[in-house]
Amino acid sequence: MRRLMALCPVLALALALLAAGTAQSRTIRVGPGDSIQAGVDRADPGDTVMVLPGTYTEAGQPCPHDPGHTCAVVVTEDDISIVGRGSRVVLENDGDQDDGIAVAKTGDPSCLTDDSLQVKGSLIRGLTVTGFEDDGVFLYCVDGFRVTQVRAIDNLEYGIFPSHSFNGRVDRSFTSGANDTGFYIGQSFDSRMDHNYATDNVSGYEVENSARIRVDHNEATGNTGGILSFTLPFLDVNSNSDNEIDHNNVHDNNRPNTCLDPDDAVCGVPQGTGILLLAADTNRVTHNVVTGNDSYGIAVANFCLGTNTPPEICELLDIQPDSDGNQITSNKVTGNGGNPDPNLPPVFAVDLAWDTTGVDNCWEKNTFGTSFPDPLPTCP
Repeated sequence: MRRLMALCPVLALALALLAAGTAQSRTIRVGPGDSIQAGVDRADPGDTVMVLPGTYTEAGQPCPHDPGHTCAVVVTEDDISIVGRGSRVVLENDGDQDDGIAVAKTGDPSCLTDDSLQVKGSLIRGLTVTGFEDDGVFLYCVDGFRVTQVRAIDNLEYGIFPSHSFNGRVDRSFTSGANDTGFYIGQSFDSRMDHNYATDNVSGYEVENSARIRVDHNEATGNTGGILSFTLPFLDVNSNSDNEIDHNNVHDNNRPNTCLDPDDAVCGVPQGTGILLLAADTNRVTHNVVTGNDSYGIAVANFCLGTNTPPEICELLDIQPDSDGNQITSNKVTGNGGNPDPNLPPVFAVDLAWDTTGVDNCWEKNTFGTSFPDPLPTCP
């Protein structure tokens, strides 16, 4: 009994310290007529900006990642949460803004290795972000991010766009109306996109020049292309590897390609693309259902062949253009290639396609009707 009594002051002190730590985190409420940015500016690390139902426009300010552009809401501090409360919290473009919500300290790519340039922790939940000239939600060099239950609608370039970021998740969200990509993770690693829905975009989902990204349990329908995994040249990260694309429903992605920048690789994505690996290495594509895509179901290709890059230009690229070491296994891929894009080589209008370049690509235990070549290499 004496020993228990002696411990009581210690326990009391511990509980007091815990309560003090909890008390430091605040909830800052923002209602119709208020400014979300003003709430963010009041917030300290660990605080939540709770946005009540309503439609919001913001005065905007220069984007931290690109001061020549204007962002409606900017978060530059660590561990700030913006949470919509209720069923309808809408952030709209005031008429001339590039990005809706931007989380970043800088646009300097050295942030990939310089901790001082990174935002540590970010949560965006429960908002609709609509009508911006570039991106709905943009994150740059954020370590530990989550974007969840967000609707990004009719933002002209990208819906939800983490770049140079890591240890994050985009889930249970919706994108439509992007003339590039609805859900994008680029030049990033150790992150996940899951349980999302993408429709009426050029690309539903894209993993670009990234490593250890999982894309799973999503639906892609009504886009030009369902899911893309690319390596593109002349970026800060020059490879794409060890990503997993699994348990997705990729169907009827037959929307015309409305890409706005002719120099963007996504402009070359054929209408009717299911899943495309382009210069991607050691990606695993497994347990997906891929049906009703007019050009092809799942394709693996060399960057230069896939983009019709002339050989003399291809030699100057800073990437290895082949797709190597990819495994396409246990997918259901049927009813694709029935009405291919006119620019697609006819032999590629199949369920499973490979341009025969690269090494150690293999296919195993897939349910499919047609392939090129036939047969495809099996997995060891």
